[in-house]
Amino acid sequence: MTDWASGYVADIDYIPGFYAEQMPSHLDLACLIRGVYPPRQENQPFTYCELGCGLGETALTLAACHPEAEIHAFDFNPAHIAYATQTARCAGLSNIHFAERSFAELAKSGEGELPLFDYVTLHGIWTWIARAHQLEIIEILARFVRPGGVVAVTYNALPGWSRQMPIQRLLYDFAATQDGPSDRRVNAALGFAEAIQQAGSIAIDEEFVKFLLNKRELGLTYLAHEYLNGSWQPVYHADLAADLAHAKLSYVASATLLENFPAIFLSEEQRRLVEAVPAAMRETLKDHFNPRIFRRDVFVRGARAIAPLPKARLLESKRLTLADAKAQLAPKLTLPSGEIEFKSPFYAFMGGVLTEGDASLAELRAKPGAPPSPNNEEILAVGIETRNAITVQHLPTAHELERLRSVNLAFVRNAIEHGRPSITLAACAIQSGLQIPLLSMLAYEALATQTPETVEALAARCLELLQSRGEQLRRDGEIIQDEGEVLSVMRRKAESILSIDLPVWRRIGAF
Repeated sequence: MTDWASGYVADIDYIPGFYAEQMPSHLDLACLIRGVYPPRQENQPFTYCELGCGLGETALTLAACHPEAEIHAFDFNPAHIAYATQTARCAGLSNIHFAERSFAELAKSGEGELPLFDYVTLHGIWTWIARAHQLEIIEILARFVRPGGVVAVTYNALPGWSRQMPIQRLLYDFAATQDGPSDRRVNAALGFAEAIQQAGSIAIDEEFVKFLLNKRELGLTYLAHEYLNGSWQPVYHADLAADLAHAKLSYVASATLLENFPAIFLSEEQRRLVEAVPAAMRETLKDHFNPRIFRRDVFVRGARAIAPLPKARLLESKRLTLADAKAQLAPKLTLPSGEIEFKSPFYAFMGGVLTEGDASLAELRAKPGAPPSPNNEEILAVGIETRNAITVQHLPTAHELERLRSVNLAFVRNAIEHGRPSITLAACAIQSGLQIPLLSMLAYEALATQTPETVEALAARCLELLQSRGEQLRRDGEIIQDEGEVLSVMRRKAESILSIDLPVWRRIGAF
């Protein structure tokens, strides 16, 4: 910890991350599904603000997809802002403004210093910061959210966290007794928590300890930022909604789209109980039946209802494409309350159609042999949440794709230079992003610089790029020493890229 951080972990950078639920296209759809007008019509310019942007990956992706937008992103950690600013400069993005500002400083901004925002997003930070800083955020939202604007808050939620809270406290207290950086201290604390659990503690959730140990294998940075903040405190939805009401914000939807459909994940008796309580209690009561530990809430400052006919027209016009290489013919989703299988034959039919190309909801229904379908809202929610489909927001021109390839190439090169294991490609057709790992990053660079689209050429170029950066292929953490095996691995990866990844990149407008 450092004195200026107010108990927040700041001695190690936060992990890079892209959050599709913060993209305006997704937030607009959440509003539309719940029958509320989004802040703008499609393809109109807009203003966007991310509070606590970390290394800026979501904001950078957004700026790349929306050259017409004005993007502001703030973080109090100067290392985060330095990295994000340098990345924007390398990519030639002039429509994004990063600044090192605390919430207190932003709340005191002078008149005209900031625009009114159509969208403001906060990922995770609400339940990581002290009460004084939460009040500063409320002041920022009250002053700078445009009437009709959206605020998206993702946060640790109660009662979902109730069983795990003793573990967080144990990690925090033990880490405070250790020396060194936060990642080393959280690692020691995890070992201690495992020993306590194995010694027979009935207060510690065994399955959650296993979850944390698995996360440790993926990296300690996330765990340090999640569990070692001095003001870490999950909240009930009802309490967050009451706080944001002071900024004239009202809850309208979950950005986790299927959570807007109680009939899908609640029993008839549970729905009856939810409907019987006052509106302010309903979301929290749903969380008792579906105890998610992380909520993605969408609020609007002055929500306006869309009449049924224009809403239906807007939904019918939504175009869909495959989100992955192949469609799931019987899509499934696992929620805290259990696994859900979507059995309507329409989803298999839709998957088959989208394999051949994009289609709007209206076109899907009009296809010969189309079976009876669920309603528009459910089709969109199921398709997106199961990664069976994604909305096409824009049909990019050749010039737009050329520009975006240049931006993505800069993202890739910057990430490789900084030793990043993954990066987010901006995708202008879906106006969102797609995270890819290191070998896919090398393949993107190779293909974007005119490497022939053949397995041998791509494998050779990727290997050349890997070696030029002093990297080596690994399996299960061990360096692959045999040159023949290295080339074989590269050939298999190149074949996968060309047959699976590249068609998806082209479909979503990332290449």
